[in-house]
Amino acid sequence: MQENIKLLIELQGTDSVIFRDKNFIDSMPSKLLSADQAFKEIQSLYEGGKQKVTLLEKKKKDKEKETEDINERIKKIKARASEIKTNKEYQAHLKEIEAIEKERYAIEDEILSIMEAVDAAGKELKAEEIKVKAEKDKVEAFKKQVEKEMAEAEGELSEKKARRSDIADKIDPDMYNEYMKVLKACGGLAVVEARDEICQGCNMNIPPQMFVEIKKNEEINQCPQCRRILYWKEVNE
Repeated sequence: MQENIKLLIELQGTDSVIFRDKNFIDSMPSKLLSADQAFKEIQSLYEGGKQKVTLLEKKKKDKEKETEDINERIKKIKARASEIKTNKEYQAHLKEIEAIEKERYAIEDEILSIMEAVDAAGKELKAEEIKVKAEKDKVEAFKKQVEKEMAEAEGELSEKKARRSDIADKIDPDMYNEYMKVLKACGGLAVVEARDEICQGCNMNIPPQMFVEIKKNEEINQCPQCRRILYWKEVNE
């Protein structure tokens, strides 16, 4: 195989790794942001649950204070019993107490209902707390894994860039310029295999005579359709 073809194949392989590592590194910030957003959504539900429990507990305390006030009112009304002089006044006195006690019973029913709501909300909050912890652990583990993979990618990227420079220096300048033009035009893939008279870059047919020349690997041949640089891969390679 001609040396320039070997160098172009190696350069393409190196560039492919460089593109892959760059894309990986560039994609990480958005992935980390997505992980943080998922955690914040779960945390927001948890905070909402905490607020719900707090409001219910405050409501319960307010109702309990209302009950205490009613008990105090009943106590004062009963204290006036000694001032009653007629049966009519006594009946009115009993009705007043009865009406206030009904009010207290209604509030006590509300308190029981609130207590049930607090219990249910507390269970939901506990479940959300477990989810928050699990998601937090998941995000932290993901971040550690990303940091590790990014360090590896950056190390490989640095190594491949140095190797790329060495390869590029050995290639004929005109040929290198053509490679770079095709690389940009074809989405990062400038050198591809020709197999069964088909360009593996664009999947279009290659003229039979050109395919014969390509199989010799002696000259630089480009696909008539996509302009990619073609080579023949020996079976024993």
